[in-house]
Amino acid sequence: MAAIATGERLALTPPRPRRSAAGRSERAHDARVDLGCLPRLLGYNLRRAQLCTWRKYAAQFGENNIRPGLFSLLVLVGSNPGIAQIELGKHLGIDKASIVALLDRLEKVGLLDRQRSTRDRRRQGIFLTVRGATELAALIAQVRALERQMAGRFTRAEFEQFLGFLQRLYS
Repeated sequence: MAAIATGERLALTPPRPRRSAAGRSERAHDARVDLGCLPRLLGYNLRRAQLCTWRKYAAQFGENNIRPGLFSLLVLVGSNPGIAQIELGKHLGIDKASIVALLDRLEKVGLLDRQRSTRDRRRQGIFLTVRGATELAALIAQVRALERQMAGRFTRAEFEQFLGFLQRLYS
């Protein structure tokens, strides 16, 4: 998309014309896969990078433990005691119904607690429990180690620039 913003045109390879079924031959099992325009597409590359980081995260933490979205939610609650669920949803890009389900799950396992506001009875503040704070501290240490490993492919300046580029996409 940056190419579009700068006025350059994306060089998309046009699809190859299809051959009739009679003229088709079976691909060799070791034939190189032509990725077409995919390597030049932002979305494709972002998704591949996201899948790579998800696999590394799942390998270290297990798929059924605290997933990255739940980790982000816990970090926000830990950094903002009493935060409202609507604020959590806004900063995580999650709709109201989904945020309620996530909060229910974390409350059920004893990692967070909801407390009704004394100033506005419609509002609930979200807080980490003692167990939640302990588990979050351990998770942050593990995530930071994993992040250092993945960020090791970049110089510090490259990494900071890369984060800036990604943040520019969603800001």
